[in-house]
Amino acid sequence: MQLPAHAVAPGSPPKLHFSFSKAQLAVFIFLIALIYAASPQGWPSYFALKPDGEISRVALTLAGQGDFAHPYNSLPTGPTAHAAPAYVFLIALIAKVLGVGLAGALTLWLLNICFLALQLGLLPLLSERMGIGALPGVLAAILGAVVQPYRVLPEWESLFTGAMLVILCILTLSYLKAPRGWQHSILLGGLWGVAVLANPECVLLLLAWSGIAALGNSDVKTAVQARRAVAVVLAGAALACMPWFIRNYQQFHAVFFVRDNFGLELYTSNNPCATPTLLENITSGCHSQTHPNPNQSIAMEVVEKGEVRFNRERLRMALAWISSNPKAFAWLSARRFLKFWFPYLTRLRYAVPTGILTILSLAGLAMMFRSHRQGAWVLCSTLLIYPFLHYFVQFEARYRYPIFWATLLPAAYAMLEIIRRLRHVPSDISLPAKENKLSQNEVEFVVRKKGLEPLRPFGHQLLRLARLPIPPLPRGGTV
Repeated sequence: MQLPAHAVAPGSPPKLHFSFSKAQLAVFIFLIALIYAASPQGWPSYFALKPDGEISRVALTLAGQGDFAHPYNSLPTGPTAHAAPAYVFLIALIAKVLGVGLAGALTLWLLNICFLALQLGLLPLLSERMGIGALPGVLAAILGAVVQPYRVLPEWESLFTGAMLVILCILTLSYLKAPRGWQHSILLGGLWGVAVLANPECVLLLLAWSGIAALGNSDVKTAVQARRAVAVVLAGAALACMPWFIRNYQQFHAVFFVRDNFGLELYTSNNPCATPTLLENITSGCHSQTHPNPNQSIAMEVVEKGEVRFNRERLRMALAWISSNPKAFAWLSARRFLKFWFPYLTRLRYAVPTGILTILSLAGLAMMFRSHRQGAWVLCSTLLIYPFLHYFVQFEARYRYPIFWATLLPAAYAMLEIIRRLRHVPSDISLPAKENKLSQNEVEFVVRKKGLEPLRPFGHQLLRLARLPIPPLPRGGTV
């Protein structure tokens, strides 16, 4: 499979025909996996499958006893829908086949390295599908491998979800541009169903991306076909989730979407002792006062009341506190917002470059909206919709892992566009050799002429960038 090169319009500057064969793409993905596997962010932290989190505990219970149950460490609480099932079943399968020792642990770790490598390594293909060429995707993948904002955490589903989202974004954009038979739509919907069963927030991106791709077709006939295909894709996703919904109704006699723990998480995150992050809540003791995982008496409430009723009561308690303390809730949410977009990530070596890339991604999105509107909408919708719930619950860095690629890609686009535009600054307004300084009027002229309004405050610094031989990115591409 070749990544198609964009045609060059007559009279336009020459473009870089950058393409990958299947073998080259595989090597690229393998190199990223190798880099991360050899880095401190990727090293395995344990050599046995341990019940370190709710997902792992349910998975090991499923593998050992055949029950999807007992998510909390303090007390067995019975059948559960606290964890989404897809990744739980993957861990349970590994534990059942390879055991909970070294072989099982290393297999799960290696799979997560592969999930991360896929998330980054497929970015050239995704950027090509967005019409901006493969080069921004290549640079985005390199930035991800060098900056390393991810930490490999095999006990959580974050990297699995991220790989699924990149694959589904590529497939959805490609398929709805030229829909085929209903069987293909059902299969695509089935893959979306797996993603939703790994992380329910994926349903928001299913709706957003499908709508953007379907509405972006200029041909009327293709647009009608795409809208019909979207309906079948949604049906396929619902069909894939249906067995889980049926199980939950039979088990709990209640209707909810994939998981039933939102009330608990909202209350644990919004109460008199709450702080913005899970780590701070654990350190302060607030987590042990509000969550059944470390608190046996609260876990006993789950047993006595049942999981669904317990979570609904916690939801009412959280909403009551929020309505009584709007300023405290707003302050907590604002701090969680900042933590989400500018996480510490254990060391400044990871946090500072990640923060810079986050700011660059905003400039990249602004530039993309000029000539690649649909691709910009796909990335913008991802960054706007997916994190929304995380502003209201306690923060962990892994919550951003599934969509870090949506920051890396526009950041890479911005870097390449800035370099390209600066290389074409007219010679009569280049930096004076001696003073290395421009007047304010000259800076304003360059900013307006080269379309760098989003970066206006950095006018002088931008003109000092090294002028690398980067050709122009494709213009006017469509999804």
